[in-house]
Amino acid sequence: MTAKSWALACASVAVTAVTMAGCGSSSDAEDSRPSDVYVATIERVLADESTSAEDDELPVVYVVPLGENEIEATVQADVASELHDVADVRFADERSEALDEDEPGKPVLDDGVLVGIGDIAERGNPVEVEVEIYHSEDDSSSRLFTVARRSSRWTVTSTSVVPEP
Repeated sequence: MTAKSWALACASVAVTAVTMAGCGSSSDAEDSRPSDVYVATIERVLADESTSAEDDELPVVYVVPLGENEIEATVQADVASELHDVADVRFADERSEALDEDEPGKPVLDDGVLVGIGDIAERGNPVEVEVEIYHSEDDSSSRLFTVARRSSRWTVTSTSVVPEP
């Protein structure tokens, strides 16, 4: 192998390494995207809520998927960790796991709020997210949140109420 071909081979390896490192950063950002959108959505719901819990108690938030996809365990862990100072976030596979079925009106367990969150688009900025906010059979609403990345953080930029059919 000549010195010139050796230099070209080394340069090729270096370019590949830099490209892979760049892809890793992008991949990390994409991996955190669902978690970040969930966090922004839950924070907005909590900001709009009037809390009835004691000052020293965190509000209880049950989160369920509305779309076809389940919420991945890593996303659940990331969201719960990110919001641990703000709310007691609990994930459920089914809405019934979060409701007191024996009480009239089927309220949310532990005086909490049930937040159903639709599937999150893998690409795009902003993204629209279907959200259901449920306290009981007589106190619920469906909304469409627009969530956008601003600087280094995802945030809800607008909400609209979805009329009942």
